[in-house]
Amino acid sequence: MGQSLSRPASADGRGRNLRLSVNGLIAGGLAAAARFLMRAWSAAWAALTLVVVTLILAFSFEELGFWIAALVASLVARGALWRLANGRDRLGPGGLQLGAMETRLAGVWVLSGLFLGIIALLALVILLCGAYAVASAGRGFDPAQIATWAPAITGRGRFVLGTVGVFCSVGFVYAAARISLAEAATASRSRLQVLSSFALTRGRALPLAAAHILLASPAIGLSAWGAGRSYRGAWVVAEGFAIGGVWLPLSVGLMAYAYELCAHQT
Repeated sequence: MGQSLSRPASADGRGRNLRLSVNGLIAGGLAAAARFLMRAWSAAWAALTLVVVTLILAFSFEELGFWIAALVASLVARGALWRLANGRDRLGPGGLQLGAMETRLAGVWVLSGLFLGIIALLALVILLCGAYAVASAGRGFDPAQIATWAPAITGRGRFVLGTVGVFCSVGFVYAAARISLAEAATASRSRLQVLSSFALTRGRALPLAAAHILLASPAIGLSAWGAGRSYRGAWVVAEGFAIGGVWLPLSVGLMAYAYELCAHQT
């Protein structure tokens, strides 16, 4: 990875051994992401602009074709940003290119989606089993009638089921954090790295998850704020820019920083 992006400066300027802590990763990662934002727009302005425009169209018209276009544009932009973060490959005009990097990143997306889909399915099965167990102890429960499940769950049962739901949610976030450096590892090592990136994130899921949540919070908040408004023209533009023009390059900057620290500590 590029040294100016991901290697934290030492107090005496001599490059001390890298240390990984909750506060260090969050604070250092967010700072590195902010520094990377301007570099990203300077080098990959065309790719990022394309993402913003396609997202605005997708949010405005909500048609499948525009969402596919936004997905492809995001892939192109992320390929350009990882080339920039690595500092090894030349970018296309304004960051527009399709090559081996983008193919590998697409593979990471597919494999990560399959992995998280399996985790989500397991969580759903656990929730259904918990709901069945809790509802079966209540009155009026008929396993053949789904409509009787909810009324049969008492207050204590709701608490138990809520606890199971929290456990499943935490497990899903943990799994997502464990593979959150798959893109960075794939871009750096020039080969697909998904489950093999687990070694990088061992014992570091908490700071990684916290950093990603903090980074995405403004874009999520903006989308939630404008979701219920009748006039969404300006909000759609703001959402498209917040996600494609700000969060996307920030997330690459954060992951590049985190990968450098984790790789040096593994």
